[in-house]
Amino acid sequence: MPIIYPEATTVQGNTKVFATASVAVLTAPDLSSELIEPGLDISCFIRDFNPEIQSNSGSAPARLCTTVQLPTEGNTQFNPIELRYVYDPQAATSTNDNKARALFVRGAEFFFVVRKGLDAQATDFAATQYVETWKFRMGRQNYLRSGEDEFGEYEIVQLAYPLIEPVHGQIVA
Repeated sequence: MPIIYPEATTVQGNTKVFATASVAVLTAPDLSSELIEPGLDISCFIRDFNPEIQSNSGSAPARLCTTVQLPTEGNTQFNPIELRYVYDPQAATSTNDNKARALFVRGAEFFFVVRKGLDAQATDFAATQYVETWKFRMGRQNYLRSGEDEFGEYEIVQLAYPLIEPVHGQIVA
């Protein structure tokens, strides 16, 4: 049997995140009608997209005849995702620098189509690429700045609350 040594894919620069108001078939986002404006590619706005998922485990019920108690799978909990994205405090919300700020109003719901493993800036979405589809409700926008020095940027920190568990699928034409 051959030994398999898998190649790793670099994370930095290889995650594309597109926010859209609707996705009809979660396992097959439509390239021609759902991954277009007025949705927004937020890949260059946000600093990270790294959901935290916790799996709980429990113990199987004890029985009179058993002397061993085995673990059992419990519920999975999806935590809110903290989004940090840049904005320009001196520009109108209609400008390109503030498109994420204008789009992600508190209480709005969006589908995020997330593609991993291909260059986010150089490679557009295409049919047959593998994606995850999430649905979120946006929390409050908190206006802060990044960092502690002169290289910081003005940013918004906002929680995105998952409304469904992620669905894995492929983009369709």
